Amino acid sequence: MALYIKRLLRAGLVSALGFGGGVGLLIFIFALMLGGAHAINYAVKAAVFFGLLFSVMLVVVMIMLDLTVRLYIARGFTEGVWELEQTRVVEVDGTIKQIAAACRQALLSVPNVTNVTDDMENLLARAQTGASWRSPGEDLEVEINPVNESRWQVRCVSKPRSNKVLFDYGKNFENVEIWRRQLSTGLKEAIKPRA
Repeated sequence: MALYIKRLLRAGLVSALGFGGGVGLLIFIFALMLGGAHAINYAVKAAVFFGLLFSVMLVVVMIMLDLTVRLYIARGFTEGVWELEQTRVVEVDGTIKQIAAACRQALLSVPNVTNVTDDMENLLARAQTGASWRSPGEDLEVEINPVNESRWQVRCVSKPRSNKVLFDYGKNFENVEIWRRQLSTGLKEAIKPRA
């Protein structure tokens, strides 16, 4: 939650300085053109006022959008819902072939996936999603670790492709939850006895 608040403060500061600075510069130019002796005073006051106003409005709108999406997607799940980088760890039974195939199929079922690569030597699978209104794209990584001969620990991480992302509107959370659901469905189908 502390990181979430830091991201909000960063978004507020950047928008206040950017928008306020632009408005201040515009007011300064107009005041100079009109021959105003107090152009700098007008510009600074306008920059502070409009910068803070814009920043507060932007952060409130972004928080409401982000919270609405996160809480709708979470549906009672609270662990790590505020983090940009989402991780799910599950333990499953089966052969490595079944697990790897189910992981790949689960990655392919994540919305907007553009690229999936497998590294069977290191028991890794990676995927990327394309840009959407919610995010500029995410990187997903699935790591398979043996627990014993027939049990495996599978870890999926979804994170923004850019480290400059402040809000993902629940996209990484949705990615790992869809992956987790599809993995369990795929393994049930792969392991069920054939008649």
